[in-house]
Amino acid sequence: MRTLHEALAQRVLLTDGAATRQLRKRPIDVERDLWGHPERLELLCLTRAGWVRSLHEAYLRAGADIIRTHTLEASPLSLEAEGLADQAFFLNFTAAQIACEAVDSVPGRGRRRFVLGLVRDQGWDAPPSEIERAVATQVEGLIAGGVDGVALDVTPGTGRAPIFLRGARKARRGLGAAAPIFLQSGPGATSYSRHLMEQADGVVVYRAGGRARGDWLARAVEREGVTLVGGGDTPADTASLDRGLRLLADDGLRPVHAAARAAGAVAEEVAVPSSALRVDPLVTELH
Repeated sequence: MRTLHEALAQRVLLTDGAATRQLRKRPIDVERDLWGHPERLELLCLTRAGWVRSLHEAYLRAGADIIRTHTLEASPLSLEAEGLADQAFFLNFTAAQIACEAVDSVPGRGRRRFVLGLVRDQGWDAPPSEIERAVATQVEGLIAGGVDGVALDVTPGTGRAPIFLRGARKARRGLGAAAPIFLQSGPGATSYSRHLMEQADGVVVYRAGGRARGDWLARAVEREGVTLVGGGDTPADTASLDRGLRLLADDGLRPVHAAARAAGAVAEEVAVPSSALRVDPLVTELH
């Protein structure tokens, strides 16, 4: 069975799209659903799990290869201002479980989809030891919840990536797990040092998506070294990007990314990706 690490090492994969914008369209009761904290939409993983799961499922039906956990601001350091730091582990654990349940619930018809846990640097003004502990707590929850891998979204050159890697690796080691830990950067960003890349299990070059109009998608795949494309604002955007990626692929599946081409990779699939799937009738509801 193809693993997330193997898939990202070769193909340009498609993620789900924006969660926050879609969730804000729901009839949220701030006191009941967000415990009185209007900006803490991650809490919907605890109070409105059905909403989060249905959104993941919609993106899967639209063609996403990867579902990202709804955990960008689920660090203890982000939650402590509202007195919610002690909820961090359970919040990340639950978000991971919801994403995994969504992947399991949507028929794959032979394709392999993945769950990627997200940890983002929010620029906290905290000592390195506190940041490391916070990252470890978040990653521990994500891995315990069943993610296939973790992406650490830390800007290269800030000096914080080593802290994040230490915390993430400590959490993985404590659980005795094997989930890969990736560093994430954007196209054209300053690269991580060789030492850091040797400590991580890979580097994900992420490009936020939109509708597949113009030549930005081809440029991202062919010249910017992108390995992961975001699904855009809606499931309809994700379906459009799914079609665009298939058109760029020699075999009509997913294009081989620039780094893999440079290494002489040959496009081979152990499992059929989402792009080989005929359109799910449910996707027609999204257009």
